[in-house]
Amino acid sequence: MAYLTESQIHEMADAALTAYEVTGEKSRMGEVAAEYAADEFGVSATKSQVGYAVKLALTGWEGIKMAVKASVDAEFV
Repeated sequence: MAYLTESQIHEMADAALTAYEVTGEKSRMGEVAAEYAADEFGVSATKSQVGYAVKLALTGWEGIKMAVKASVDAEFV
């Protein structure tokens, strides 16, 4: 087991979010986050670390949706 910093887990989340934006497949987000940790940090992330990265990515996705909705609503008011 390797210790990953909060910053590294956020990087994993960014990779997972980008993959979701491109593919639309939530089921691959964990795989992408784990692959990112292996490729960039040379460690095998734990299930907990991968799960946390996916949660962060999904939270980011919700933020993007809210921002787009607010922008569209402001445009047509």
